[in-house]
Amino acid sequence: MSNSISPERRSGEETRSQILSIALKFFIEKGYERTSTRDIAEALGMTKSSLYYHFRNKEDILISLIQLRHTQLEELQEWLENQPLVPDLLERTAHRWIECTTPERLQVMILSQANQPIMLRLHETGQDIRTGFQAIIDRFVDNNSSAEARLLVRMTLDTISSALSASRGTDIDFYEVLSVARQTASALAKLAVRAKSSDHRQNLTD
Repeated sequence: MSNSISPERRSGEETRSQILSIALKFFIEKGYERTSTRDIAEALGMTKSSLYYHFRNKEDILISLIQLRHTQLEELQEWLENQPLVPDLLERTAHRWIECTTPERLQVMILSQANQPIMLRLHETGQDIRTGFQAIIDRFVDNNSSAEARLLVRMTLDTISSALSASRGTDIDFYEVLSVARQTASALAKLAVRAKSSDHRQNLTD
């Protein structure tokens, strides 16, 4: 770990951002359980009480790291609302989500998957990514969609998580994970479009 950051006058938002950045580095290098708030505070050249002004505890820091992804999800939803529902929209939506995913975001995903009690609490309050993604899924399917189409749409938008899980225990790096996620999303999107077309034809004959 690098030397502590020299203390300076920072805005509240800048300080929060620096705390999150340093905390993520510690969580990756030392592990979440082995990282203390003292480690984070000392690396930033601040006292623990100053850190607690911005975050209540270490768990609050991890939750904030996880929820940073919500900003990107909101931006994706806003973009999607202004797009016509054309056949390649699902594929472009999945690619847009993958393209805004960095290796650091993948590290946060690994941390979140390793801390299921936190993820359960976020899910119960509707603050997890999967809950937020439902609005995006609903853009592509409705009550008349088949189970096949609904599942294919969901899988198309979930290739990052799938590729990351499949890479565990291998020497595949994060950039390769994202590349595979993109290729898989393209293939699944085409299958989803085909399933939706089949649904449409079936509805016309009913």
